[in-house]
Amino acid sequence: MPRFISHHEIYDAALDDELFTALPNMLAQVIGIPSAVFIWLHPGDYREVTAGTQADANLDYNSFEGHDPWLAHGTPEKCGTGLFRLSNHVSAQEFERSEMYNDFIVKNGVDRYWCLAMMQSTRDGLVATAFHKGKRGGDFTDPEVETLGLHVQDLGRLHKIRRELHRASIQQVTAPDRSLLDDAPIFELDHEGRLVRMNGKAELLLDLHPLLVLDFERKLRSRGPMHGVLRQAIGRSTDAVKSQAGSLDLPQMRATDGRIIPKLRLNLLPRTDGGRKVWVIATSDEEDGIRNLVAAPREKMRLTPRERDVLQGIIRGRRRDQLANDLDIAIPTVDLHSANLRRKLGARTIAEAVAIALQFGLM
Repeated sequence: MPRFISHHEIYDAALDDELFTALPNMLAQVIGIPSAVFIWLHPGDYREVTAGTQADANLDYNSFEGHDPWLAHGTPEKCGTGLFRLSNHVSAQEFERSEMYNDFIVKNGVDRYWCLAMMQSTRDGLVATAFHKGKRGGDFTDPEVETLGLHVQDLGRLHKIRRELHRASIQQVTAPDRSLLDDAPIFELDHEGRLVRMNGKAELLLDLHPLLVLDFERKLRSRGPMHGVLRQAIGRSTDAVKSQAGSLDLPQMRATDGRIIPKLRLNLLPRTDGGRKVWVIATSDEEDGIRNLVAAPREKMRLTPRERDVLQGIIRGRRRDQLANDLDIAIPTVDLHSANLRRKLGARTIAEAVAIALQFGLM
């Protein structure tokens, strides 16, 4: 009897290499078909997904790329459209004339003839999930497509988060004793956003980041308008009926001690053991961004005399045109100095730059 796969099992596979490796075959068993596979699609380098940080290159797929009728339909415009039958795009006669069919499938006795696929995007490229039947199995039925379609959203989140973790060079997020390793800032929250546990890097991040704070009840809060977004993300990830993985982007900012915090992505992974909980894992687009954040000393913020003049004028309430007249410079030059101030101080707005300058005694 086909087994049911819960969305919790799919989310757990983001952190569990063994479960991730087994997941394609688990999905195949849901409708009793021979095989399924996850494939990363990179130009010139099709990679069949296995456990570990980097999927193994599939040299057969690589050799057929560009002219195989099946692989030709692994395109970005199919992302987000759900499952599609390859038979709607490639005729049986065209497929049977292909190199992949004759030199790979027939030659190796692989039981693949009918294909059902979905395309999903990550920040590191596309990922395809392909389900296969043998020639005698017949094309995929509407009920089979509908059953597998229930997992499309969860699989999309799984691939996005797993690639985020690979991007941050996280080999293994949980140790055998389920403790949190220190490869990246990781903290666990309950359904009310209350801190359950965290590792050393998470403790440092919460101490440094001006947008993140633990209140007197040890609940994670975000200052400003982002607080509501964070609460909604935690709520979705710990929902009692259908918890959902998610993410939240934080802009580059100046830390409370002066160092620059890179742009971060908070990845939220629902937990199924011990109640309604969520892991929050911080990753960064910048290579070694989090490692450099931890190692960086407090930065000395140095402003040029002209930047100080502009900042002083802004504090006095002078407009751009008034500043240009006061300092005998062009308005675009005032804008340039203002942009430099925001960049040096790690501020999104000039008002925020003024607040940071006053906080660190730069005026």
